[in-house]
Amino acid sequence: LDFYLKHQGYDGLRKALALKPDEVIDIVKASGLRGRGGAGFPTGMKWQFVDKKSPNPKYIACNADESEPGTFKDQYFLNADPHRFLEGTLIGAHVVEATDIYIYIRDEYPISREILARELTKLPPAGPRVHLRRGAGAYICGEESSMIESIEGKRGLPRHKPPFPFQVGLFGRPTLINNVETLFWVRDLIERGVEWWKSHGRNGRVGLRSFSVSGRVKDPGVKLAPAGITVQRSEERRVGKECRSRWSP
Repeated sequence: LDFYLKHQGYDGLRKALALKPDEVIDIVKASGLRGRGGAGFPTGMKWQFVDKKSPNPKYIACNADESEPGTFKDQYFLNADPHRFLEGTLIGAHVVEATDIYIYIRDEYPISREILARELTKLPPAGPRVHLRRGAGAYICGEESSMIESIEGKRGLPRHKPPFPFQVGLFGRPTLINNVETLFWVRDLIERGVEWWKSHGRNGRVGLRSFSVSGRVKDPGVKLAPAGITVQRSEERRVGKECRSRWSP
C-alpha cells in the first residue's frame, strides 16, 4: 500500500467520489471498455443496469476464478498490483452504491488470496465491506450465475435467466459482476481519461488486452498489448514489454 500511495494510488477513487455516479458511468461508457472475463459486454452499460433505482442493498461480485486452461492473467494482476484492482472495485461500488463486495478467488491461487487478505486490512474501515470467498476451481463457476451459487454455499450450477444478476443476484439482491482485469483498468480510465484508453488499439478495437503466454516459448508470462493486435505483428513482443514495465511495481 505504501508503494501504491507514492504513485498516485487511490487518486482515481478520490476523483470518482467527487463525481456523480452517472458521470463516472459516462466516462466508462465513452471509453468503450468491455468485460475482460470472456463475454466482452460493455462495462459502462453493465454498471448502468445496477443504478440508483435498484432496491438496496446492492452488491458487487468479482470473478477471480479464472479456470480456463493456460490462463493466469488475473493472478498476475492480483499478485503484482492488487491495489489497482481494489481501487477499481471501490470505484464501481461508489457508482452502484454497493454495501458489500465479494471477491470469488480460486483456491489454487493461495499467494493471491494471502496478498489480498493482507492488503485489505490496510484499507480505511469506511466504505463497503469486502469479503473473500474461496472457490474450488470448478470451470463452470466462471459463469456468473454459477459463481453466485457457489458464493452462497451451493453447488455451482447456472441459474435460469431472466431474472439477471443485476435484478436478482447474490443473496437475492441486485448485483454487479465484473472480472478482475476489467476492474483493474478503471482507475486509469478515471485518471488518464477516455482519449488515453482509446489511443491504444488496432483494427477497430480500443484499449489494452492481456495475454497469458506459456508452453514451449522463449518468453512466457502475461503480455499487455493493444486490443486487436495480431500474432503476426512483429512488434507485439516489444509493445507487450513496454506496457508490462509501465504497470508492474
